[in-house]
Amino acid sequence: MDKPFQRKGTKSNTHVGKEFERAAKDFFTLKGLHLQKDISIDIGINGKKSHNFDLGNLNEKILVECKSHTWTEGGNVPSAKMTTWDQAMYFFYVALQQVIAKSSSFSKITA
Repeated sequence: MDKPFQRKGTKSNTHVGKEFERAAKDFFTLKGLHLQKDISIDIGINGKKSHNFDLGNLNEKILVECKSHTWTEGGNVPSAKMTTWDQAMYFFYVALQQVIAKSSSFSKITA
């Protein structure tokens, strides 16, 4: 079966993503950051919903999303993948806002 959106020379896009995630975890481990896979936190602005980040450490307040994209065969930006990046950046933004809000609330109580 022809798979036009399959990265050439790979077993599957899922396989590529998992390999990249494993390589990222190994990289961070070498840098002294010990991350777990599939870190789930509740995020949201008008109501919260659970989101799984690829890697993270809740004690250290670290969240990681792994994205492995390539340019198109014509050398263009993979425009459909930009939506994936936009969504990932939004999740980081919302998660950061929650951390800032919690930190601010905590400092006001202890001040």
